Amino acid sequence: MAEQPAGTPEDEELARRALLAQAIPDAGEDTPLARQAAEDARRRIRLRGRTLPKPPQTRVLTVANQKGGVGKTTSAVNLAAALAQCGLQVLVLDVDPQGNASTALGVAHEDRTPGTYEVLVEGLSLSEAVRQCPDVRGLEVCPASIDLAGAEMELATEPDMVARVSLLSRALADHVAEREQQGRPRLDYVLLDCPPSLGLITLNALVAAREVLIPIQCEYYALEGLTQLRNNIGLVQRSLNPQLEITTILLTMYDARTRLAREVADEVRRAFPTRVLDTTIPRSVRISEAPSHGETVMTYDPGNSGALSYLQAARELVESHHARLQAAGPAAEQPASEPVAEQPAREPAGEAVATGEELAPVTGHVAPTDQPTDQPDGRLDGEPGEQPRDEAEEQPATVVDLRTGPLDLRGSWTPDRSTASRRRAAERRA
Repeated sequence: MAEQPAGTPEDEELARRALLAQAIPDAGEDTPLARQAAEDARRRIRLRGRTLPKPPQTRVLTVANQKGGVGKTTSAVNLAAALAQCGLQVLVLDVDPQGNASTALGVAHEDRTPGTYEVLVEGLSLSEAVRQCPDVRGLEVCPASIDLAGAEMELATEPDMVARVSLLSRALADHVAEREQQGRPRLDYVLLDCPPSLGLITLNALVAAREVLIPIQCEYYALEGLTQLRNNIGLVQRSLNPQLEITTILLTMYDARTRLAREVADEVRRAFPTRVLDTTIPRSVRISEAPSHGETVMTYDPGNSGALSYLQAARELVESHHARLQAAGPAAEQPASEPVAEQPAREPAGEAVATGEELAPVTGHVAPTDQPTDQPDGRLDGEPGEQPRDEAEEQPATVVDLRTGPLDLRGSWTPDRSTASRRRAAERRA
């Protein structure tokens, strides 16, 4: 009887790729360009042409960050393209009135083009607004036009708060059900590209999703934005979408030559040790050039280091989710999207914003500190005062200032002028 092979065809393919990658000679430390070229060649061998496993249910991720210019749209479209190139069915919902995601994916979004505005305000079926990306098979887009900028004022007239922030959730659920009835391939990933704000449009995206993917620029201001976003996601979780959680943080515009980028990356990984992807997205001119040609960098320059980084990040996004599902067991298998009214009762205010023991509870800090902080009345923490502080009150979040230690995000403190005057008078008498 013939002897069966020891490994599967996939294992054999991985072993072959590993041997090819090892055959590429290493460059010396004195030739950084050659060293980078060799590393990119190894990554091309390991990553290109491989398929990714489908998730057991549709994953809906909102790509959000209140700070602008951190790479939200760039990350959303390139991750979507990378996932689709690996054999998955992907839908991008452009909910940013600027429509940059639609531009990068080569989909028209002029005035009166059916898109997200018509879905939210006019009740248009999502199936009628979705367009196929011309460059990537398996990637669909719901475009956004400038009309979406006025959607918030129109949605504000809806008296029911829950109804006006669940419009996108219901439209997406209907679209998924319609695809199933028509026998079309199931959507594996839905990515929602949000504007840099927390208005009704972004709230609709957060209510429609089960997961939040946060791109973070490797600069100091990103730490402040991350803390504020985490607190706002906690409010959405407690009030509107108890199933929402921060599952992925992607470091973008990373420059390994600068100490600041390394320090920011280390600080974010210290605060979210299991949520930050190991892959970082480097600064790349090709990534910035691609949208001007109506493409993502995945099709504009597939061999570029930025494209390879997004491809590696997409694979890590899939594999980390698979690992979490295995760790959680069958209990993790839940419907991908549910109407707000059918969601379970909201969690107490003291529960964590997102699952995972690395996240501090809502009533605590992102980065705890032992340093005393000033109170608005001039006292330090722990000192007695006329009105004791309510322990149940939500405390301001802090992030670590890379220069001076913890930074309090409550804002500037204005001292009591009368107290200061009495203090100066006492000093003069002494």
